[in-house]
Amino acid sequence: MNNIHAFTYMFTDRRILIKLGEAAVFVLLAPVPVLGLICLCALLGYLVEIIHNVSNDYPRPLPEWDHIGEDISKGFPVLVALVVYHLPLLLALAFLFAFRGVIAVSLFGGITFVGIVTSLTPLFLLYLVFAWSLFAIALARYAETWESEYFYQFNSMLRTLQMNGGLAIRWLIASLAASILLLLLTPVLLLGLFLFVPVQGYLLGSYSRRLRFARMTWRRAAEDEQFALALPYSQPEHHAPLRRNESP
Repeated sequence: MNNIHAFTYMFTDRRILIKLGEAAVFVLLAPVPVLGLICLCALLGYLVEIIHNVSNDYPRPLPEWDHIGEDISKGFPVLVALVVYHLPLLLALAFLFAFRGVIAVSLFGGITFVGIVTSLTPLFLLYLVFAWSLFAIALARYAETWESEYFYQFNSMLRTLQMNGGLAIRWLIASLAASILLLLLTPVLLLGLFLFVPVQGYLLGSYSRRLRFARMTWRRAAEDEQFALALPYSQPEHHAPLRRNESP
């Protein structure tokens, strides 16, 4: 996965300023109550379209903002899936927050609470890595088929993750590196925020293309194996032994 190309591919589009400018409007409106949820759905739908375009090798993967209603409808299942995937973590944090009000009423209680949070932090991070690994696989399939049930086919996603563990690790590293760079670019006219969707969309699109190629390769190998097993078994011919006076 080419991190550099994820930051540069969009600049080959002559309408980049218009497309990024329209995306920036939705980013700036995202913190607004109620309206922000609609803008977030539009951005997620736009992200999925970029994934679809990159995965299918479109020459200009950055889509136009000419079907905002369609972007919102495509992004809504992604937003719901994001909440579902993070729900265990949110519930754990809510429990810790409530527990803090009970135990952290003294200095000893505060120290105990800090120790509990410190010990649970690695587990939270591991869960985030696991959840995002599954979510990326589901997002790739959703961008390929536009069927939201893929977000909840956990058995299928676990098998895919098991078969493509190395590819998933490479995507995680590339996505994390890009996020850190985007965070560093955020103070520059909020550039990091405006580029987050195009950059992560390209990385996820490349990941989706590689997953599809791996899936097709596996299916082809399975079909070849089934074809070989279906061939009729022919035993070698047995010839009668030659007699002493017979010539071959």
